[in-house]
Amino acid sequence: MNVHSGLGAKEMLKSYTVEDLREGMKVGRDIMDADTSILIGAGTVLTNQMIYSLLERPIFFVYIEESDEDALVEIPGKEFLLDDEYVGSYERAYQRVQRIYQQLYKNEVLELQEIEDILSPKNVEELCNGAKAVSQIHNMSRDGSYVIHHALHVMILAGLMCRWMSWPKERAHDLMMSAVLHDVGKMKVPSEILDKRDSLTPEEFSTVKKHAEYGYNMLKLGPIGSKRDVLFGILQHHERCDGSGYPNAVRKDQIDEFARIIGILDIYDAMATDRIYARRSSPFDVLGVLYEDVLNGKLDTEYGVLFMKNICHALNGNWVRLSDGQKARIVYIDESRVTSLPVVQTIKDEFIDLNRRKDIKVESILTARELE
Repeated sequence: MNVHSGLGAKEMLKSYTVEDLREGMKVGRDIMDADTSILIGAGTVLTNQMIYSLLERPIFFVYIEESDEDALVEIPGKEFLLDDEYVGSYERAYQRVQRIYQQLYKNEVLELQEIEDILSPKNVEELCNGAKAVSQIHNMSRDGSYVIHHALHVMILAGLMCRWMSWPKERAHDLMMSAVLHDVGKMKVPSEILDKRDSLTPEEFSTVKKHAEYGYNMLKLGPIGSKRDVLFGILQHHERCDGSGYPNAVRKDQIDEFARIIGILDIYDAMATDRIYARRSSPFDVLGVLYEDVLNGKLDTEYGVLFMKNICHALNGNWVRLSDGQKARIVYIDESRVTSLPVVQTIKDEFIDLNRRKDIKVESILTARELE
């Protein structure tokens, strides 16, 4: 990714997104405003105040002068690869969720302490850590049960939504509880149907659709039986505001707030994650689907738009595979429009605005394993 420009054998220019700039870096090329006036001249040593001023402008990248030794130390975007500490927290939570689902399947008894351990302030802080959480759940390999990974992902996304909405802790706790349990009814669906690679028959799909009721019925007489929002988030997460959902085809005013939120998160993660029967989609394709469903009155407008805008922000910096086979990093997304496509920087140091280049698209977020 290094661009040489006659600076001497051991000096080079390297491009950085503005978010990756650090105080003390030396500007390699003039930084210009949209009208080509020079904001910061080549050779200037950056201060934090200069960097903050750049963050307020539509500048995608800056060329920095550095030596070979510097280049070996700093790798732009490495924070968007796997974080061992985050992976450890995630794996411990995965094991707990797996135990909860297995126990409910065997005995129809909810281990409330396991749920409370997952939703402890420490775990929530570690797992729902802003944009980092979105990067990590996309970057991680998904070995093991899809149902368990999906439940945990939706819980993490619910935790992020609560932060974005500034919900009080108790209500956030209950939304995350509903999210992590939303698919527990699938434990009652035969594995040969859940794991089927071909299209489901109408009868098989009818069986799968019963999972929301199965989950509700398993939990309503247990220790969370008094938590109506939690239970209805599970029962109604496939209901749609226009009445086209299931199991009861109710409309928006009859759908619990938790279910309207979880329904959005459920679609996003299901489409953006590898499944038995389908390869994951580009998050930007998924956002396009969500946007259409919001416009068509299927999904809640307020929560849908809030989720899409914040996910766009969180995807900034992630590595992606492009449809032409190249690997690239997202360096800019216009967050004023939820349908904006990103500007990406390829490993050849080429910048591509995908809003203009209709012949190229993001195919998927790369896991750390795929990037390597």
